[in-house]
Amino acid sequence: MSALPVSALRHRLVHETPLETPDGQGGVTRIFLAVDALWGAIETGATPAEMADRPGAVLAHRVTIRAPATVQPGDVLRLGARRFTVEAVSDPEGRGRRLVCECREETP
Repeated sequence: MSALPVSALRHRLVHETPLETPDGQGGVTRIFLAVDALWGAIETGATPAEMADRPGAVLAHRVTIRAPATVQPGDVLRLGARRFTVEAVSDPEGRGRRLVCECREETP
């Protein structure tokens, strides 16, 4: 796997993490809080697929960001109005310099 050049990390992403609070009726209310801003590279990894429960599409993306970062599965990376839900995080080089996030993007 070849490393991306630093110039490829050109997208300014907002890292958001979920915060759940009880809603008083046995459930929870989930909101996302902005944690920090990160530079990253976005690569589309799949073609659109139809969602069964509503019209739209789901796209798979690989987002490479500079480490150290506290990104975990379940977090969200935002690029303007685009929302990437993190499904997996790895350090492919094992050097702690960059993280690769496997994400999905839902579009209406």
